[in-house]
Amino acid sequence: MFNQDIYDLLEAEFEKNHIEEDVEEVLLDLSEALADKGIMDKQITLKESYGKTAIEAVGICSEEEDEVTVLIKQVKIGNKEFEIEDYFL
Repeated sequence: MFNQDIYDLLEAEFEKNHIEEDVEEVLLDLSEALADKGIMDKQITLKESYGKTAIEAVGICSEEEDEVTVLIKQVKIGNKEFEIEDYFL
């Protein structure tokens, strides 16, 4: 799992923005949505809404041995950006 401090900051931001889903659940959803785009080895941006709050993820998908991995580089909630730099798939 990624840095606990970042996790705590994300969790606080979720509460502030009334996002009911868990941090892990949202990051996994974003990873799967990035992978579903089918764009490999390029940085891509995806925006999803959770309630009234838009969350933007920046990541890179790659394929190794027929398995897709997703590196989430950054997540933006409102005007706040969080550096993630971790794999979720």
